[in-house]
Amino acid sequence: GPDAPLGGDGGKTDTLGSTGSARKRGGGAKKAMQANKSALRAPRALCCLTLSNPIRMAPFDIFILLAIFANCVAMGVTKPYPDDDSNATNHQLEQVEYVFLVIFTIETFTKILAYGLVMHPSAYIRSGWNLLDFVIVIVGLFSVIAEGMTDHKPGEAHHAAGKPGGLDVKALRAFRVLRPLRLVSGVPSLQIVLNSIMKAMVPLLHIGMLVMFVIIIYAIIGLELFIGRMHKTCYSTSTGLMAEDDPSPCAFAGSGRFCVGNGTECRGKWEGPNGGITNFDNVFFAMLTVFQCITMEGWTDVLYWVHTHAPGSSTVLHLLVVFKKINT
Repeated sequence: GPDAPLGGDGGKTDTLGSTGSARKRGGGAKKAMQANKSALRAPRALCCLTLSNPIRMAPFDIFILLAIFANCVAMGVTKPYPDDDSNATNHQLEQVEYVFLVIFTIETFTKILAYGLVMHPSAYIRSGWNLLDFVIVIVGLFSVIAEGMTDHKPGEAHHAAGKPGGLDVKALRAFRVLRPLRLVSGVPSLQIVLNSIMKAMVPLLHIGMLVMFVIIIYAIIGLELFIGRMHKTCYSTSTGLMAEDDPSPCAFAGSGRFCVGNGTECRGKWEGPNGGITNFDNVFFAMLTVFQCITMEGWTDVLYWVHTHAPGSSTVLHLLVVFKKINT
């Protein structure tokens, strides 16, 4: 009886001791991570700024992410106009773009100070995502300089959409659509996801090659069976015009579709279905037609069109293509 409380106090003491040890281990691991993070940074940036220099801190991360998001919203609400026309809202948003460019330029310069430019293994330029940020900022600065070097005539309206004073900087401003990618450099989890997708591209390329090989095989089969058979449809013998509002292929003879209307006959001068795109006249159009069947979008129309000439073989070919797609 008297020993029970002592045993209970001993268990409680052991629990407190293990909790304290876990906290110490957690604190030690956190310090080790901070030490490793500091070790990855250059001991000196620009040959003069040490790790303890206040300018090498990173206080802008959340602010920069918010600025990138705001910049994306500003680009999204911009209303495009034909030629170089614009309105007051677009002009104000264009002025806001200069503010974002200044913010991103300061961020780039600050990161170069913090991590170094290129010499250190973890330098700013050596990261692919940081290099993308750097290129976007440089292109933005170059577009502003190119626009500033253009002479404006007195009273000439500013064309916010992009051809000030005769110099077309619209192509350079198109790089602004890459700014949302700067979120990747600020969110490490996004970097992990995108890097994983890039690594998966090689196996996906092998699968794509297999699909292409299958498409080529069936395109060659279709080329042998249906070459030149998609250009015949019903014409009026009196006017020489197509007798149907929605023309479809027909057959001169055999078990295919015949022109049943009075004064109509099957002629072979039609361009073909879908403006002449759907046919088996050469291997490229045949591959395109097989790809349409593989996607199962309008494949029944192609089945009916080729069925007018070779009912048995066309059905077997289409079933093979569709079942092959389902199995893969």
